[in-house]
Amino acid sequence: MLRLIQPKDMLDLAERPLDQICSLLGKTPYQEELSEMPPQQVDSISLEDALLRNFVQTFDEIAQYSPKGIANLLDTTLMKFDASNVKAILRARSAGLAADEAMKYVVPARGLGTAECSEILRSSKDVHDVVKLLSGSQYGSVLEKMLDEYEKTGVLFPLEAALDKCVFGRIWKAVGKLRGLDGRIARTVLGLEVDSVNIRVILRCKEAGVPEDWVRQYLIPVSEVFSERELEGAVKAADVESAVKCLLAAAKFNLARDHQNLLTELTDDYRAHGSLSGLEMVMDRGLLRTSLRMLKRYTPFFNVGVVLAFLNLKWFELRNLRTIITGRQEDVPLERTKELLILPC
Repeated sequence: MLRLIQPKDMLDLAERPLDQICSLLGKTPYQEELSEMPPQQVDSISLEDALLRNFVQTFDEIAQYSPKGIANLLDTTLMKFDASNVKAILRARSAGLAADEAMKYVVPARGLGTAECSEILRSSKDVHDVVKLLSGSQYGSVLEKMLDEYEKTGVLFPLEAALDKCVFGRIWKAVGKLRGLDGRIARTVLGLEVDSVNIRVILRCKEAGVPEDWVRQYLIPVSEVFSERELEGAVKAADVESAVKCLLAAAKFNLARDHQNLLTELTDDYRAHGSLSGLEMVMDRGLLRTSLRMLKRYTPFFNVGVVLAFLNLKWFELRNLRTIITGRQEDVPLERTKELLILPC
């Protein structure tokens, strides 16, 4: 936990030029990976590669010293990082971005690495090509089944929702194999992520006017907080704000504090902007807060909650550093870069 970069230090990095960022990171746990970079090749690409190698090394180190059941859960959990990259690739192809430009929005993990993601982007012209190139992976068949829906609507949401349902369904199955306190803690930490996926699905569908039957098929049928009846109430709600109100009432009834905080912030953001433009940022910050709370609550003894929370925080740190590095490289205004950072409020 002491290896994590503190929020105030992250904000300080955002204000520095690229060479100073590299120098300051050399005094952090990224030192070993950065020391392997030739001085004449210090740029955003080489810096990001060093950060990614550090994340994978950290992940593997924790898995190596974890009990078998937790190590299996960690390997399965890695799929959510891959899924995030697959969605970024699909969005890039849908938007017609060049491969080099698209890679700025991809954070390769261990499953789909930098080389694989880059090759998919360079070898594809559209969404169909991406799905075809992924046919040999565990995500290919899931995406292929939803191509007809993509054809009908012209939007990526059916592909992304099917991907999330597949990945988190497998993660939840791995959680079910843990017993005792580890099982309960894993359901708490990962349960919020599963519920966040369902909240995204319901609200995005409400905003887009998607039929209720379609919404139901995208939902992950597990939750530690929302009952089937409560989710159905949100699906049947008249609009986005009504759906959030329904879910917030359920979270309060079930004494789910993390869910209450997340949905309250989401309500305020929606009313302020009149759209779901801030949905992803609100969800990410909610997960960040939960991970921090898990660390404070369960650190008296080593357990899966500490592991899962730490890896979430490490992933957000990696994304923040890439945002800062790309922002400096592209001369993005400082205030805009800070807005994109995922930090506790």
